[in-house]
Amino acid sequence: MKVFIFLTLVVVGVLFLPETCFYAFVKRFIPISGDGEYGMNNFEITVLLMKTLDCTLEAGAVITLFRTR
Repeated sequence: MKVFIFLTLVVVGVLFLPETCFYAFVKRFIPISGDGEYGMNNFEITVLLMKTLDCTLEAGAVITLFRTR
């Protein structure tokens, strides 16, 4: 049951979390290589990975804080 709740929280977070703060973070702190479409693909994948990492950490914290004993 915990795995289902964890995956649900991660998917909902990735879908509904606004991307503006992640765009700004990636533009400022992470160098993206590539030119044109290849560079934009790298940028979008980096933003998606950052969102997934953030949602995974948040979902893990929620599961840990609200686990039933």
